[in-house]
Amino acid sequence: MGFLSFFYRFRPKKIKLGLALGSGGAKGFATLGVLRALEENNLEFDVVGGTSIGSIIGAAYADGYTSTDILELLKRVDFTEIKNLFMINMDTTGLFGVIDRTLGGKNIEELKKPFIAIGTEVETGDEHVFKSGSVATALCASSSYPPFFKPVVSNGKRYIDGAFCNSVPADRVKELGADFILGVDLSDHQPKENQSILSKLIPTYEGKVEEPWAKGYEYSDVMINPDLTGYNSVAFRAGAEMYDIGYRAAIEKMPEILKIINDLKLGKKKK
Repeated sequence: MGFLSFFYRFRPKKIKLGLALGSGGAKGFATLGVLRALEENNLEFDVVGGTSIGSIIGAAYADGYTSTDILELLKRVDFTEIKNLFMINMDTTGLFGVIDRTLGGKNIEELKKPFIAIGTEVETGDEHVFKSGSVATALCASSSYPPFFKPVVSNGKRYIDGAFCNSVPADRVKELGADFILGVDLSDHQPKENQSILSKLIPTYEGKVEEPWAKGYEYSDVMINPDLTGYNSVAFRAGAEMYDIGYRAAIEKMPEILKIINDLKLGKKKK
């Protein structure tokens, strides 16, 4: 065996890293803490998928924003207004405008990294993967959680929050070609209550998924599930606390993450 053959045989392989970012509203601040920990360990992910707040953070990440950049953007939004009853059942025009301006009116195909967002089709309860077209439309559809927002209409179909069908879309990130997938689950795992709310608000809705987080755990190589007990999806004032919780949860998992990635680079098979 020549020297070059020996060298290439043991040279670390290039692998594709994927992020699957889960739903959770204000609990998305914990996701930013996770991203900060990944950045500190020089981990850059190649493909991204997200649901609800995970789609908003994921799209920004896919376009080159750091955790600090995204945090600064979120700080400019007066989230406390979401609790205002006058916002119940509003459309997503305001959210669309903020996203569209932030990401420069881009289509998904124009983001710097491959990206998908998950929505739920109202009439069928089926999962819909947004992988092309307007970023703002996709993120609004993925984040349209009743009763705060009305369904988003795209190509003649109505969509609501993807959390009702696939809250941590690791399976879809796998389809983007990821060799290693890191999932972030912010869910409190109470699907039946959510389905009951939807059936009352949208009589035509047919919920089909009992455990919308299940595929996230099945397809993720590592799942980060920060302990956000006591926080809910509108706890925006506690953003800094949840950020820290997410950061610590990621640091705790870091040895496992780095080992699996390193093993894959060395050609070792996943267990």
